[in-house]
Amino acid sequence: MRVGLGWLSEWVDLPASREELEDRLTVGGLEIEEVIQMGPSLDGLVVGHVRQRVQHPDADRLSVCTVDLGGEAPVEIVCGAPNVAAGQAVAVAPHGTVLPDGTKIKRGRIRGVKSNGMICSSRELGLGDDHDGILVLETDAAAGTPLAEAMPPGETVLDMEITPNRGDWVSMLGMAREVRAHYGGALRMPDEEPPEDGPPAADAISVAIDDGAGCHRYVARIVRDVRVGPSPAWLVDRLEAAGLRPVNNVVDVTNLVMLEYGQPLHAFDLERLRGGQIGVRAAHAAEKIETLDGEVRELLPEDLLIVDGEGPVAVAGVMGGADSEVSDATTALLIESAHFEPSRVRRTARRLGLHSDASYRFERGVDPEGQARAADRAARLIQEIAGGTVAKGRVEALGETPARTAEIVLDPARANRLLGTALSGAEMVALLGRVDVEASEQADGSLRCTPPSYRNDLHLPVDLVEEVARIYGYGEIDEAMPEGTLGGISEPPDRSLREAVRDALVGAGLVEVMTFPASPPDDADALRLPEDDPRRPTLQLVNPITSNEPTLRATVVPGLLRLVRGNLARQVDRFTLFELSRVFRPGEGLPAEPLEAAAAVVDAGEVDLWGAGAPVFFQAKGMGERLFAQLEVEARFEPGGSEPFLHPGACGTFRVGSQDVASVGEIHPEVAARFDIETPTALLVVDVAGLLAVPRRRPHLEEVSRHPHVRRDLAVLLDRGVAAGEVLEAIRKRGGGSLRSARVFDRYEGKGVPEGKVSLAFRLVFQRADRTLLDSEVSKAVDRVVHLLEERFGGELR
Repeated sequence: MRVGLGWLSEWVDLPASREELEDRLTVGGLEIEEVIQMGPSLDGLVVGHVRQRVQHPDADRLSVCTVDLGGEAPVEIVCGAPNVAAGQAVAVAPHGTVLPDGTKIKRGRIRGVKSNGMICSSRELGLGDDHDGILVLETDAAAGTPLAEAMPPGETVLDMEITPNRGDWVSMLGMAREVRAHYGGALRMPDEEPPEDGPPAADAISVAIDDGAGCHRYVARIVRDVRVGPSPAWLVDRLEAAGLRPVNNVVDVTNLVMLEYGQPLHAFDLERLRGGQIGVRAAHAAEKIETLDGEVRELLPEDLLIVDGEGPVAVAGVMGGADSEVSDATTALLIESAHFEPSRVRRTARRLGLHSDASYRFERGVDPEGQARAADRAARLIQEIAGGTVAKGRVEALGETPARTAEIVLDPARANRLLGTALSGAEMVALLGRVDVEASEQADGSLRCTPPSYRNDLHLPVDLVEEVARIYGYGEIDEAMPEGTLGGISEPPDRSLREAVRDALVGAGLVEVMTFPASPPDDADALRLPEDDPRRPTLQLVNPITSNEPTLRATVVPGLLRLVRGNLARQVDRFTLFELSRVFRPGEGLPAEPLEAAAAVVDAGEVDLWGAGAPVFFQAKGMGERLFAQLEVEARFEPGGSEPFLHPGACGTFRVGSQDVASVGEIHPEVAARFDIETPTALLVVDVAGLLAVPRRRPHLEEVSRHPHVRRDLAVLLDRGVAAGEVLEAIRKRGGGSLRSARVFDRYEGKGVPEGKVSLAFRLVFQRADRTLLDSEVSKAVDRVVHLLEERFGGELR
């Protein structure tokens, strides 16, 4: 928002110091990005007094002027202007001066007479197009005075960054209110009421609002017999100072009023509106309109349209249509002033890529009570500048009443605690009154406050506390250390579990990654998910960033596999990754957002100095076992599983009771083909949300035994289909209280082992904390284990 201080001074009295004004506005929340001085640079130019003018001896149209520049002696300057005369104060460019157009002035001889500079015209100074004669100054400044000091300076413009919640600041009226709040004084409003004549406006047009939620108010003014043409210089200067390009007197007036009041306007050629009516409705699906920029736009039902009796004539709040724009041939106007729902305008402007000065203001919210005033002001200015007759009355239509905070109750004591002040209720009432908040003190000491219609950012008591602080002045608040007592805090269970899972996976050597939550619509097919799988339904994004990812992910697996493919494409063939993120699944009401973790183990199986690593399935399975051990969760592993994206012959499930908490396995060959993965890859997928309901072991501490342990190794022939994990679990239960650990340390099948059998070697470690074990005690425990292996699993000692 660019604010000219000269223009602003017409609305409200300004402080004498510009720097003071800048500081106060900055403290009040406005960010001043740049101070712009309008007009050309007059550096090097000085005031000269013409003492004498004589005819050039060798040229009829030149004269030789003696000019006082404030030095020891006057200088001679050859001039070709017919209006130069003795006694004038003129603008002089001495030797070495660079004019605004880049011309450098040098001493020289013109027809034999030495000239020591140039007496300038308005065009040479960049102050206008007049080049018929020199610029004669109306000043009593002494000769040699810098021209920039003698001439009125160009407009000083403050270029400010406006926060999205302060739509009221995007106008001269809003800035004048802000200055008044800080410095006091009265607003000086421009003339608004237009002189009316002729038939009523309602005889020429009718207004209807079919989408009352999208358009809350529509005001139309009719002006006939206008003459479209260039705008006067003062209007052009104000638009250019604000950063707008002049178009013609009608369009320029609508832009000027928008800058004055913050209310966007649009002018239609009345004779090009069909059917004698105008209205607001939602667009039809795939409906199209050609906008003022010459582009044909396809619309959605959420877009708002301005329509006449036959079709669309503008995209509401964003841009007008080409079919009804004002041209040089226009003689009758309909001036539109409306209040549109900000979110509707914002979504349409963003989707169409049309960000106009109008949409900028509608998105931030305009005063819902300012439409009639702006329409009247525009009609009056058009009548003054472009001629014509303003039809009697306005034509209006109302939609739904926009949401507004009617009353806010403020506790002065709480406001003082938040600010560190000691203001009374009466003082706060006065401060709030300076920002047009009507406040009254109640018997209980509270303040009942009514925000003005143009302040759509005031909803909560803390919003009013901020207003009190802004107007009171942050610098007036004494410095004080905050006081209070710290209460205990407790970490939410889902957060602590999430961090524990993350720490465990990082500790296992995996690299954490983050993928984008948007996903392609065919991810469910790529994972071979059945039709009844709860991860197949997805949430559709209304405005996706990319057209090929229009849904939110229901699982993190596809994104992780795409990262695997990307790393393999860069010739990285041995790595481990994991992601822990929320996934999104439709449901009744709001969608569910459970936490899910997935880890990928990729290993080409190359043999190095230490031999080949374990198969990827067992690496992933070991990571799962380590994860649950660190989480103190008693999860058992069972071969096989139901995940369709895992290989049915190399997968398994971790269960706690009857609940599945994780799946592990190599990826299915079809899934690997869909993701272009040829290197052995295994996945560990953990239902983190499900782990919240799983009981966790309480930490159990044991004394470190000072007595020696006893180790026994058993090699057992078992059927090939017997799961080693199930055997280990049974051994640990049967081994007795002295059994400290049991593990598989060797597996063999081949020569010497019958067909269909496998030899598993188990290492059992026995130890007590209170004494040394006897051999007989260890032997009894081993006998029990052997008997278990023979009876339950059909095992045979080798």
